[in-house]
Amino acid sequence: QAVLSVLRLVPESNQKDAAASLAPMIEGLRRFGEEQTSRVRRAIDRRARELGLQAPVQSIAVLDTQRDKAARIVVKRKRFGTLPLDDMPTDQREGYPSGAWDSIPITALYWCDGHRNLAEVIHLTRMELGLTDFDFVGYFRFLRKHGYVDFLSE
Repeated sequence: QAVLSVLRLVPESNQKDAAASLAPMIEGLRRFGEEQTSRVRRAIDRRARELGLQAPVQSIAVLDTQRDKAARIVVKRKRFGTLPLDDMPTDQREGYPSGAWDSIPITALYWCDGHRNLAEVIHLTRMELGLTDFDFVGYFRFLRKHGYVDFLSE
């Protein structure tokens, strides 16, 4: 996805050729990802054996209760940069963190481009920062309620 995003810089008449020239690199990146996943899996299993665990360690499936709601929301930012919420008293922030200092809302906000749905934003944010139980849907509804963002769909 990231590599192919450069196609928007290529004139439309040349995009097919440009995509074809990128295909080997994309395939190499895919293979590299699979190799690294396998390497990490082997390291996890080796460490599990060292700790006396007999069965291979299995990944835990993450139940995402926000996914269905988030998939219907497309957030459009109203301004550039972070949202520090400085104009709002802390006791009125409903427990949500400042977007000036907390990496989760900062990263999520930067992924909001008016095209990606919130489920994609959550996925990309978690890929960057790791798993979190942050209430993304609640946070962006809070921002909308206070006029910081708009929802193009919900």
